[in-house]
Amino acid sequence: MRVPQITLYARQAGVEIAPYQKRSDGRPLEGRIALRFFRLEGGAQSLRFIVEPAEAFDLYCRMRRVYAEVGKESVNHSFTGSDGEVQSRLTLEHYSHGGKSGFALSLHRGEEQINVPMPAERFLYAAEFLRHLSLTEAWAEVPEK
Repeated sequence: MRVPQITLYARQAGVEIAPYQKRSDGRPLEGRIALRFFRLEGGAQSLRFIVEPAEAFDLYCRMRRVYAEVGKESVNHSFTGSDGEVQSRLTLEHYSHGGKSGFALSLHRGEEQINVPMPAERFLYAAEFLRHLSLTEAWAEVPEK
């Protein structure tokens, strides 16, 4: 089975963008998109940021805006986990300092932060991939009658 996914690597971390299925008790399956942030060191915990298809399209729009200007945008999410409410912040950044410029995706959750810097073409590719998944993952399973 082929699954559309991309993985972008930096020196010490990476981010994988792929389809995801939301499973809820008593509800039909629904399409989602997962951004899985990870460190390249062995045994490190990865962090997932799950978005609905419309939110993936919003990320695409924000990434295009960030690409056009030096700055950053953040998206906040909260969900109820086994330890209570969990807050996450996904940051999209176009930075310029010390004569160097670039782009980054980073995820902050509690004390954890995973930052994945990348060149412009990878940043734009990730944005286009999110746009693509925003359309292909806009589905819900309909029970047969």
